[in-house]
Amino acid sequence: MLWYNVVFLILVLLHLLCCVLIFLGIQFRILKVRKLMVLVALFLPLWGELLVLILHFQILCKQTDRSNVGVEKFQVESELYKGIVQDDSHSSASTVSMEEALIVNTPKERRALIMDILNDNPKAYVEFLKMAGNNNDTEVVHYAVTAMVQIAKENDQTLWELEQKYVQDREDLPTLTMYCDFLWHCLEQGLMQGQVEQMNRNLFDTLIRNKIRLAPALLTDYLRCIQNDMALKNYTAASAMLENARNIWPNNEDLLILQIQYFSDLERTEDLQALLRTLDEKAIYLSAKAKEVIAFWKD
Repeated sequence: MLWYNVVFLILVLLHLLCCVLIFLGIQFRILKVRKLMVLVALFLPLWGELLVLILHFQILCKQTDRSNVGVEKFQVESELYKGIVQDDSHSSASTVSMEEALIVNTPKERRALIMDILNDNPKAYVEFLKMAGNNNDTEVVHYAVTAMVQIAKENDQTLWELEQKYVQDREDLPTLTMYCDFLWHCLEQGLMQGQVEQMNRNLFDTLIRNKIRLAPALLTDYLRCIQNDMALKNYTAASAMLENARNIWPNNEDLLILQIQYFSDLERTEDLQALLRTLDEKAIYLSAKAKEVIAFWKD
C-alpha cells in the first residue's frame, strides 16, 4: 500500500511540475496559448498538458512564413498604436503600426498579432480590438469580438461590486471616487452602446454630481460632467456646469475647447465667433492644441 502512495505522490508532483513549466512557458511567451490554459492543465492531469501542447503547435504553425515587412512576435506594452520593429538589421520600411498591420499583413501575421495581444493585456488595446472587429478576416474578428465580450463582462462585474459598496454609504468619498473613475473609464472604452450606454451615462451624471457636491472642486470632475452632459444632449445642464467651471478656472484651455464644442453642437455661430474674437482681444496664451481648434473654427 505504501508503494502505491509513493507512486501517486510522484505522479502528483510531476503533474504540478508540468503545470509550473506551462505557466512559465506562457509567461515568457514560449508557449503561444492563453494564460487560462494553465487551469485546464491543472485540473485535467495529462490530457490538459496534451491539450496545451496541441493548441501551442496549432497556433505556432499559423505564425510561420512571415514576410520581410510585417509584424514579428513582440512584447506588448501599455500603449495603443505602437510601432513594431522586427529587429535592428531591418530598415525603417519594416516598421508598421498596429492598425496598419491589420491591412497590409498576411492573414497569418494578423492572427499572430491579435494572439499576442490576447495573451498579454487586451484591456490596454480596446481601440485596436474594435478595429480588428471590422476586419475582413473572420478568425481575427472572432478573436477580437470574444476579447471585447470578455472585457465587457469583467467591467460589469467590477461595476456591480462598486455599486454594492456605494449603496452602503453614498457619501463615502473614496468609494464614490473609485466608482466614478471606473465608470468613466468604461464609457471611454466605447464598448457600451444604445440603451446600455444611455443608462450608464445617466448613472454617471448622478455619481459625478454627488462627488462634486462632496469633494473639493476638481477640474477633472467638471470636465467629465460637462462631456457627459453633452453626450446626453443635456445642454442646459452642460451650460450651467460650464459657467461654474469657468468661474473657478477662467483661463483653462480644456474648458475653452468644451465651450467651443458646446456652441458648435447647438449651431450658435454668433456666440462662437464672439468667443473667438474675445480670445484674440485678450491675447491669452494658448497651447498648440487649443490654437489648432481655434484656427479650425476661424476658417
